[in-house]
Amino acid sequence: MTPQELAQMIWNIKEIIRDDYNDKNVDEVILPFTLLRRLDCVMDVNKDIVKQVIDTLPNNIKKYEKEDIEKYHTMLSNILKPKGVSFYNISGFSLANILANPKALGDNFKTYLEGFSENVKDILYNFTGGKEKGLSPIYETLLRKNLLFNVAQEFVTKADLHPDKVDNHTMGTIFEIIIRMSKESTNETAGQYYTPREIVKLLVSLIFCGEENDLKSPGKHFSIYDPCCGTGGMLTVAKDYMQQVSGRNDMKVYIYGQEINEQTYAICKSDVLMKGENADNVKQGNTISNDHLIGKKFSYMITNPPFGVDWKKDKAYVENEAESADGRFSAGLPDTSDGSLLFLMHMISKMDEGGSRIGIVLNGSPLFNGDAGSGWSNIRKMLLDRDLLDCIVALPKNLFYGTDITTYMWILDNNKPASHIGKVLLINANQPEYISPLSRSLGKKRYEINELGMEDIVKIYSGYEACSRVFKRGKETETIEIAKVMNMEDFIYTKVTVERPLRLKYDNLLEKIEAELTNPKLSSADKEKIESVEKAVRKANLKEVLSDSAFFQWLKKNSKLKLTAALIKKLRSILGTTDETMPEVTANPFDAESGIVPDTDLRDTESIPLKVDIEEYFKREVLKFAPDAWMDREKDKIGCEFPFTKLFYVYKPLRSVEEILSEIMMLEEDMDGALQHILEA
Repeated sequence: MTPQELAQMIWNIKEIIRDDYNDKNVDEVILPFTLLRRLDCVMDVNKDIVKQVIDTLPNNIKKYEKEDIEKYHTMLSNILKPKGVSFYNISGFSLANILANPKALGDNFKTYLEGFSENVKDILYNFTGGKEKGLSPIYETLLRKNLLFNVAQEFVTKADLHPDKVDNHTMGTIFEIIIRMSKESTNETAGQYYTPREIVKLLVSLIFCGEENDLKSPGKHFSIYDPCCGTGGMLTVAKDYMQQVSGRNDMKVYIYGQEINEQTYAICKSDVLMKGENADNVKQGNTISNDHLIGKKFSYMITNPPFGVDWKKDKAYVENEAESADGRFSAGLPDTSDGSLLFLMHMISKMDEGGSRIGIVLNGSPLFNGDAGSGWSNIRKMLLDRDLLDCIVALPKNLFYGTDITTYMWILDNNKPASHIGKVLLINANQPEYISPLSRSLGKKRYEINELGMEDIVKIYSGYEACSRVFKRGKETETIEIAKVMNMEDFIYTKVTVERPLRLKYDNLLEKIEAELTNPKLSSADKEKIESVEKAVRKANLKEVLSDSAFFQWLKKNSKLKLTAALIKKLRSILGTTDETMPEVTANPFDAESGIVPDTDLRDTESIPLKVDIEEYFKREVLKFAPDAWMDREKDKIGCEFPFTKLFYVYKPLRSVEEILSEIMMLEEDMDGALQHILEA
């Protein structure tokens, strides 16, 4: 039975509680009972060892079972752990044998749950709302509605989750599918809980590409960390891959993770526990605002953070940390509408000085969002300044359950090989040859990366050089550029502000003055000054069109107004009209050397690549079309973006009119022939 089929069978158990539970509450039964069934099946292997140890416990330990149960469990755990038993149940009950006495089902189920070792109970509390609520919420509603027996029986008879039938990797997949089905049934964002296995496999392959010798080094140990670990699927695949490459199942790989969702955290932690690893390394909480692994450094990091999730609720905390030069977010902050780069900076803060590699899945926003000088841009520039970014891979669409957008894998390395230093490899894997359609869509996931795609992407990354591939598409054979090796300077640019002079003419003055005098927001002081201008214009019967300098010279001569800088600015906005045929406006209309006033409506910017001489670019691209323009270099900003689509864009000319008409005529002939055939029949 495939993981999909087994997960579907487990999920269908919901039918017996459908009338008593809303769709959004069904997972409150299915998930904890799936976990309980798996725990029972795993514990079945060691139940004789546990029973023998309990039966032979000395009295000085047995007494604590009634006096101090937590102390009893601590002492019992210390005895069982060297025997390879990291969790257990002292009640003697399981989901299977608890059904033998239906009349005592409620009491026995309580005893069953309370009989678990403390590390298991800590996991189960995540399904009840916390330790303070106890374990009874797992079963009390089912008991009250006379459904507990039926639910337990369904899991026992239909879900054989023994380790010899369902390995840990498959069990993790089953949990993820059940969670996805649960979110799908309530229209929630299921995609954030589920990363397709072939995506994980590709990301893991890229992270460990070139690390083979290190992995095979005897006695060397490693750590893997996922700050958004979900059910732990990425961590599991990464560890399995490391052991496969090294050829050593006994190699030391320490798994670490943090997850915000209580239920997925519980599943992840239970998976780690059942593998005999240190479940305390998996933490629950908000990674951004409450890092439970402060100061820890890791060999490898891997994650698929939620796309487009805002971080407004963490804004105050994040901004406060960003102000510290040693803070995780000191490089800059993205928009509050998308916190994916916060997770990337968090991971960077945990890179080991001896060498660490990061693999992260991101949407397109981090490539180019944000102008020069923005948080987005500054974060990207930090990656280049520290020479951390090693590769970006563009993936095809419709690979993820929750989104059909193009996604990207970023690989970071703080100990690059000499041939990679100062460079970034871009791989355009968004090719139809690299994917295969699913027999049935899973949400928005319609395709999966096939073996050809997987192997070629890893091969291209391993080679780390520009390359193309020849694909046959339809009747044509196309040569497609797949990879480019870019220098870091290729992504950096200077955003230069280009100004053009303000040119004003003064005409129809009385009409403009009368319109302004009706402005209800006009202050009495300004009104008095404008009326003085009106009086001077009427007295002189001024109808001539004047330039800015000529107008203020005339006004100075024909009125008693004190022409301050503020009043000049006010009169320009009221009475002046832009006209490209007029002379340039100077800051002081009475001083031609006081500096030209820029026209804000004509203000523009130019993004000039770092490799290009700014003065030469300005002469060639700006002055040629606007001879009166100048650059305000005090406003220069350094920007950084990764224009992936632009770099791989290939222009394809439109078909000619003749070709289109010919095709239409052929279609018409086919239709006429088909119609004639019908009439003759």
